[in-house]
Amino acid sequence: MSSQPTILVVDDERELADLYAMWVGENYEVVTAYDGHTALERMSDAIDIVLLDRHMPDITGDRVLKEIRATGYDCWVLMVTAVDPGLDIVELDIDDYLTKPVTRTQLTRIIENLRVQSRYGDGDRRKLESISNKMETLEDEASIEELTDTEAYRRLESDLKEMSDSLVEGLGDE
Repeated sequence: MSSQPTILVVDDERELADLYAMWVGENYEVVTAYDGHTALERMSDAIDIVLLDRHMPDITGDRVLKEIRATGYDCWVLMVTAVDPGLDIVELDIDDYLTKPVTRTQLTRIIENLRVQSRYGDGDRRKLESISNKMETLEDEASIEELTDTEAYRRLESDLKEMSDSLVEGLGDE
């Protein structure tokens, strides 16, 4: 078994999937899938991180994500897509969201951040980071004023406060 984390790169644009695989292949084991069906076939407990395109012709990335989670895989999922994020990302069980075009630096930095979190974080910290990442993604797309008028964003704010308070209480118990 390899000591390197394994990344599943899923994108129906072959050139892009191969480019991402090349970018991360120096530091990680890489498995590539050019469609949703193949992604689900190649998914296994050995996969640590999934780079998932959202818009694919056979099965959407959202559907692939649901199948991955329904099967019980506890990997990190980074949505890498040309689909601009909307409030619907609040409901996605993802760890981060990147809008194409993506640079090598962006991709490798986020993957490294996920790895650090996995070493030092527990489930609560992971959820906190996921909420924070979703808020940041949405804030890049719309103003705070627009977002705070939505139920979905207010729910994220509430969840973030609740998780933060819980973690602070947990630190006090140590």
